[in-house]
Amino acid sequence: MAVIETFLLNQLAASIEEAKSSTNFISKLFQLHEDCSQLKDLIEKKSPKTGAAFDSIRKEKLYYLNNVMAEWRMILKNNHHLTPETLRSVNNLRLSLKEIRKELQGVSHEKADSAQGGAQLNLDLDIYRWSSKSIDPKKIYGIEDKSMIMERMLVRTEHKNGLKMIGIVGMSGVGKTTLCQVSFNNQEVKKHFLPRIWVCLSKQPKDDTDYQKEVVKRILMCIGFEDEIIDKLGLEGGLVALRQQLKGKRFLIVFDDVWNLDERFQKFSSLLNHDENKQDQLAYGLPKGHGGTVIVTSRSRKLAENMVGGENLHTLLPLTDDDSCWEIFMDAVEKNGTELPEDMKKLKDMIVKKCAGLPLVAKMMGQIVHEKLQNQRENRQNQTQPQQEA
Repeated sequence: MAVIETFLLNQLAASIEEAKSSTNFISKLFQLHEDCSQLKDLIEKKSPKTGAAFDSIRKEKLYYLNNVMAEWRMILKNNHHLTPETLRSVNNLRLSLKEIRKELQGVSHEKADSAQGGAQLNLDLDIYRWSSKSIDPKKIYGIEDKSMIMERMLVRTEHKNGLKMIGIVGMSGVGKTTLCQVSFNNQEVKKHFLPRIWVCLSKQPKDDTDYQKEVVKRILMCIGFEDEIIDKLGLEGGLVALRQQLKGKRFLIVFDDVWNLDERFQKFSSLLNHDENKQDQLAYGLPKGHGGTVIVTSRSRKLAENMVGGENLHTLLPLTDDDSCWEIFMDAVEKNGTELPEDMKKLKDMIVKKCAGLPLVAKMMGQIVHEKLQNQRENRQNQTQPQQEA
């Protein structure tokens, strides 16, 4: 083996040992250094008979693994509390390691990409996500009382000024979207509202540079307008079309994950403005007086208040029920028949504590552990098969 490759292997081994000695809870739970160690062994044991095809990528993969370990050590050094952002970073490293493993085992790039895509986790707080109105009601924990309150607000509470407005605010991962999903799919709510429209306002990679236009575009897409027609309508034309579509109807619209704090957008998005002559504002596209309702979710209290008014805001707090967080975690871990090992079940108290009452953190932790257990099972299966050397 070349001098550079030997140096990289030694450097990787030292990084793995340093990570092993970490007392960080994240290290104990996810153990990415163990995955790197297995890949290091796979590189070292690869037969020289494999030829130039493997030699050409050996150095590249060693560089890559050293970079992964550098990021992993940085996570362990700087993160002693779990957050959605930390878990996304861990998940990205795991997916990278899985891709490297498939390449080292001789899987083609095309197949590796396909396999990775199938296994990639659908983490709810990806910055480019489209949140979904769909949800499995059997997988919801800890918000039963809140969903009943939401149903009463939507179906039984009188609305003022011709349009009922509800703002749900709270920190990232606290369950704002989940609460709205439950309410959106409630049978009484379904009977009460037609149409029901779910619009995710999270940032997307192909957003219109004019966020006001982008918002109107997404609403119109949800009610069936084609892209070409939407583009021709523009902002004011789109709002007129939306108004015509909703006029005389008892509609429900959820604006999920509103994030833009631009002053121009705040003026555009305020639903407190009922001036019928201003056709360039969102309120114009939402006709009043027929029982229509709008729900807004946002991490920004200021933005939500600007849209629906302070008296219509409801703050969602972290869960106080430890068992609910554990159930969310276990549901994510044990999907598709995967079982959590007994030694990891002993970490229940620590896992629940690290969730800090945030359902999304519990779910993301469970998803990453599920992926880890799947990888371990695949590795065991591969080890039982005879290794054929070229």
